[in-house]
Amino acid sequence: WPGGGSPHRGAGPPVCAGGGGGVGSVVVFLPQILILFFFIAILEDSGYMARAAVIADRVMHRVGLQGRSFLPLLSAYACAVPAVMAARTVEDERDRIATIFVAPFMTCSARLPVYALLIAAFIPAGSLIGPLGWRAAVMIGLYALGLAAALVTAAILKGTLLGGRSAPFVMELPPYRLPTLRSVLNRLLDRTKIFLRRAGKIILTVTVVLWVLTQFPRAPVGGAPEIGDSALGQIGQVIEPAIEPLGFDWRIGIGLVTSLAAREVIVGTLGTIYGVENEGEADFELQAALQQDLDLGSAVALLIFFVFALQCMSTVAVMRRETGGWGWPALQFSYMLALAYAGAWVANALL
Repeated sequence: WPGGGSPHRGAGPPVCAGGGGGVGSVVVFLPQILILFFFIAILEDSGYMARAAVIADRVMHRVGLQGRSFLPLLSAYACAVPAVMAARTVEDERDRIATIFVAPFMTCSARLPVYALLIAAFIPAGSLIGPLGWRAAVMIGLYALGLAAALVTAAILKGTLLGGRSAPFVMELPPYRLPTLRSVLNRLLDRTKIFLRRAGKIILTVTVVLWVLTQFPRAPVGGAPEIGDSALGQIGQVIEPAIEPLGFDWRIGIGLVTSLAAREVIVGTLGTIYGVENEGEADFELQAALQQDLDLGSAVALLIFFVFALQCMSTVAVMRRETGGWGWPALQFSYMLALAYAGAWVANALL
């Protein structure tokens, strides 16, 4: 905490003191996410996506997938949930399961607030090579790491559990067309509504619950109420021994647990825990707070953890529906969690 010690518990009403700061900490990253949605909408409307699948077929074939897997995996950069459902277009059942399994490795929009927050707080703004700065290089590296994990995992699956000959790849190509501004803006508006709905429901609910947990038990009369002494702090301290090797403390532990609802929830959770109140400067206040509790090694470890971990119960639920059971979702969640833990441990140990 910038002032030293733990942040004091708020005294305002829960929706204002808890939910407002939490949601505000996430919404400040909406412009970056809209840029991603904008370019994906242009690709979808132009007719290029199908051609990209044909071009990608040769590369996808080398890891055991086919060109049809390219479209779900590309859409996973926006959100893994529709990507899992889009895998229905993959006719071969083994290829479909493999596509579903690796889709959450792609860098979805929910990861961007976490990446942007940590990169801005811990990575210097200087130039690396010409116009390419350190921060941009790290962001590109995170995208590349997720893609590499997806391709390697697909190759492992198709060589073991999902082995066998894939069906031939055949795809009809639609004509090229110039995207209309109206169509692109409609797609952008729809995805913005989805993102804000998540912020307005899931994140608000989680942050209000967190605020309530910070208020109990009440501090002694005349004592300074510290969040570390609250019910929320005690929960975090139970988790802390398991994540301490990664360089994380109990605050990050609480964020990791709540982010199971949705990855971006961790930003709102940390905003609530650290008592960020000025929504206009929420991201700067939170960066300053994190700089007091994390070093470069633990910050990179947290980035690596979010590259690999399946911090999204919506994706797990949809995968259960698409695969017809809990076997594949359980394996997927366990595999990604183990990979995330190992990767974060290595990053923290090396840095």
